Amino acid sequence: MVEIGRRYEISSLTNEKVKFINSLSQRKYRRETNLFVAEGVRICKEALENSWEIKYLLFDKSNKQNLIIENLINQAMSLGSDVVGVTSDILTKISHKENPQNVLGVFAQRWSKLPKVVNAETFVALECIRDPGNLGTILRTIDGVGATNCILLNECTDPFSYEAVRASMGAIFSVKVIASTNEKFFEWKKKNKINSIGTSLSNAVNYTKTDWKLPFVLLMGNEQNGLSDKVLNQCDQLIKMPMLGKSDSLNLAVSAGIALYESIRKNPK
Repeated sequence: MVEIGRRYEISSLTNEKVKFINSLSQRKYRRETNLFVAEGVRICKEALENSWEIKYLLFDKSNKQNLIIENLINQAMSLGSDVVGVTSDILTKISHKENPQNVLGVFAQRWSKLPKVVNAETFVALECIRDPGNLGTILRTIDGVGATNCILLNECTDPFSYEAVRASMGAIFSVKVIASTNEKFFEWKKKNKINSIGTSLSNAVNYTKTDWKLPFVLLMGNEQNGLSDKVLNQCDQLIKMPMLGKSDSLNLAVSAGIALYESIRKNPK
């Protein structure tokens, strides 16, 4: 039986709980605690609807008459979360934004594993990407096309960083995030006979001429260097987006969106 959470208020910026939650802006402390921060009523509500474990719910205590926030408070408390009324200054400090959302949740991270059984599914694998905004936007796009898996190869930016969570617009709570080495990924891909499609500026065909047969994995690399040779050599097909102006490439998240929506056109649901 889940214990009902406590409800109380904090007004001091130097309160130890405020300091602790604020420390989650750093990857070091997110790793140590396995916690992260998400902002906004809709996003926190979505997290609870997807059964994510919540540790703390902070809300602007000046919004006492907000029925939507009150319902979220009751839901969080029923799940054992502490609910803390705080000042807008505290929310500003923790969110690192001048105009913070009036609700903020602290959740336990959730990592998934490479699935043992693969059906007619869409996967996205990202190798060593560095930009959290790109990662969050790609998670949002993965969710937008009805896919559910994002594989992070080797050392990528943290999907649970403030920037990535914000950019995902709640998709972090519906897309399974999987961390893998290249070697384990290659073995899994081969065992499950997954059509692998990598993005590249050379030796590649137009993305519209690609065989998007399911299951497939779209592989994309580091913003500066693209996919490593080791990964490129494991791809069944290489694709590119035509560049008709002076730029030689598109933003990583934009490219992912174009490719994934082309896959829907080829595999209508």
